[in-house]
Amino acid sequence: MTNSSEHMQQFVSLLTNHQELIRSYIISLVPGSPDVLDIRQEVNILLWEKKDDFEVGSNFGAWACTTAYYKVLDHRKKQKRDGILVFSDKLTEALAGESESRTPDLIESKRRALDYCLAKLKGRERKLLDARYSSKGGDMELLSSDTGRSRASLRISLHRLRGSLRQCISQQLTTERGEA
Repeated sequence: MTNSSEHMQQFVSLLTNHQELIRSYIISLVPGSPDVLDIRQEVNILLWEKKDDFEVGSNFGAWACTTAYYKVLDHRKKQKRDGILVFSDKLTEALAGESESRTPDLIESKRRALDYCLAKLKGRERKLLDARYSSKGGDMELLSSDTGRSRASLRISLHRLRGSLRQCISQQLTTERGEA
């Protein structure tokens, strides 16, 4: 494997593994905006164009978030030109600073909490979630036929499971912060 193809593989892996961080960071800068996915796509394109500038071993998340910050500023300039109300630059800077310090840790905390809560599920509950959210898509019609349960029954069970997971994750995050 050449050094260049090794660098490419590492870059693709880092870019793929940081998608949630990039999305979360953008959301923190433009909360409630319907343009989050478009901005993330622009960030991904720019990161790809500048892939040769990235040094393997340095902080990819910080580099990606810095790129996202400037893409959000570009987005805001376009909105201003189009006469759309946007946050002031000072507020955006304040949001960016606060987000940079907590977003990666928060995502990691949520992942740990989710793993903990999933491990607590009973076997059949875990199998149902795995079947529904597997990489195969978890088609409700197919799931219904596989389990012998109606789609309505499955929807109710999944709704309850997601609610239980949300509550468990919230409790875990509270415990982790030492607020319990």
